[in-house]
Amino acid sequence: MTKDEVFELMSLIDEYYDCFSPDQRKINAWYEALKKSSFEELKQNLVAFAKVSPVPPKVSDLIRKKTASSRDIPNVMETMAFLSRHVKPAKEEVVQQELAKMREILGIRRR
Repeated sequence: MTKDEVFELMSLIDEYYDCFSPDQRKINAWYEALKKSSFEELKQNLVAFAKVSPVPPKVSDLIRKKTASSRDIPNVMETMAFLSRHVKPAKEEVVQQELAKMREILGIRRR
């Protein structure tokens, strides 16, 4: 990866997140951490990250470690993506039943 590619990546981050502003110092620091990485892979990781995170990524959020283990713990980005696809909110009826159980346990009476 070249410094120009790091700048392009940071420009994309700047487009996605208002609170992120690249400067030369940040470009140099990120280049040191990312120089052995593939630009295309990092760009894909950034797009995936931007879809699920309201905050700008850190270098570690964009680099995915490749391991053969099936016991990997997902990072925040992967967890949020999984939850957005697989977790459905409870029905209002179920929520009210559970709240009633909690009120009963806590001894709270509704007037």
